[in-house]
Amino acid sequence: MRKPLLVAMTTAMSVGLAAFIPVAANAGAGDTPSTFSLTASGGLSISVPDGSVTPVNLGTASTGSASLSNSLGNVTVTDGRGALDAGWTAAASSTDFTTGTATADETVTKANVGYWAGVGTAQLGQVGAFTPQGTLLTPVSLAGTGANIGAWLGTGNNTVTWNPKITFTLLPAQVAGTYSGTITHSVS
Repeated sequence: MRKPLLVAMTTAMSVGLAAFIPVAANAGAGDTPSTFSLTASGGLSISVPDGSVTPVNLGTASTGSASLSNSLGNVTVTDGRGALDAGWTAAASSTDFTTGTATADETVTKANVGYWAGVGTAQLGQVGAFTPQGTLLTPVSLAGTGANIGAWLGTGNNTVTWNPKITFTLLPAQVAGTYSGTITHSVS
């Protein structure tokens, strides 16, 4: 009759040892803090129509005309700074446009040069909006040293292109000739 006691004691010891063996189902979760970095892919730049070899032709009008208006060609701002506040402002200025010896009747002063950026086209997927200054009927005067012609307000990298209309207010005394000048763009 002593055998049943030994079996009961062995069973009790086996159950007691099982409490000390770790079970995989009771293991805790393993967290791994991680990071990654994004670096700016570039800076802020502007590209304009290249008139260095052949000047951009802004059209023809007859003497006595009140104005002349034509497209300058694509202007593009590229912002690769990757900023949370990726705002920028584009500006333009002009020299006087002259012909001959640049007398008063051979000059369209920069005060009579107008600029309208029109609708800016942003690349697909960009977050933000381009707002031009002035309108087609009332363009921004380029009389100063850098008139605000448009601005972008957005987030992250962006590229915006527009084709501005340049308008010349002509005086009745303007003489016939090919008038030359320079329009300068900047972005900040």
